[in-house]
This record gives sequence, structure tokens and C-alpha cells, in this order.
Amino acid sequence: MPVLPSGRRIEFSLDRFHALLERMDPHRARLIVNSLNAPDDLLPVVDAVHFSLQEGTAYFAGYVAADWAAYAADWSEADRQALQAWFDSAAARRARAEAIDYIRALHGADAGPPPDYPYLMANAQRQTGFAPAPRLRQ
Repeated sequence: MPVLPSGRRIEFSLDRFHALLERMDPHRARLIVNSLNAPDDLLPVVDAVHFSLQEGTAYFAGYVAADWAAYAADWSEADRQALQAWFDSAAARRARAEAIDYIRALHGADAGPPPDYPYLMANAQRQTGFAPAPRLRQ
């Protein structure tokens, strides 16, 4: 996830979306999951997570990835450009596509076992078989 030129650190979380799907009627959840096709389809449900500059503690920022530009209106031009470049990057698009595949597998779009959670991290590097990134709580 990006660290912007100003030092602002932003991550994006699907934890609330996963929790919502788990609480829904399975048929309705599958309908929503089946509407996720392209990587950008995930942007309206991915929560922005910011980190305080002093303590580095994570908190939900109160907006989703699709709405980031409105919330970044007072950021520097360099920060806005860096975040847009990150969203448009092949790596970020691939991560969103992998997340969609994972969500589809969890909710019956695939009969096989769910794949490894795509956000397995160790020292900010994607790993296979490591511990899942911590879930945020609010």
C-alpha cells in the first residue's frame, strides 16, 4: 500500500465488506459477489485506512476507495498524483483482481477450496503461507 510523498500512509481494507457479506443471506451475497468483474468494481467497497503520523496507529478514514479524490481535495498535488498512479498501477489492479477471485471462491462462485488470502504480508512483501495481515477493528 502506498506511502505518499508527504509521508502519509494509506491502506485499503476489505474487512467490513467481508463482514457484511457474511451477515447477508447467502443468495443475496452471491448476487453482489457476481457483480464484481473488473478490478475497479471493488473500489466502492474497499475502505480507506489511514495511519496517524505520530503513533502509526491505523484507523478507518471514513471513505471508500472510489471516493478518495473528494477526501483528498486538501492534499498536496504530489500526494494526489501518487495515489492515482498507485490505483492505476498493474500491481494494484492485479491485487484487486485477486481479491475478487478470493471473494468469489468464498461465496460459492467456485466449487473448489478458497485460494490463499491475497493479502498475506511479511515486511510489506507478499508471501505465500505466511500469517494474514491483521484485521482492523473499529
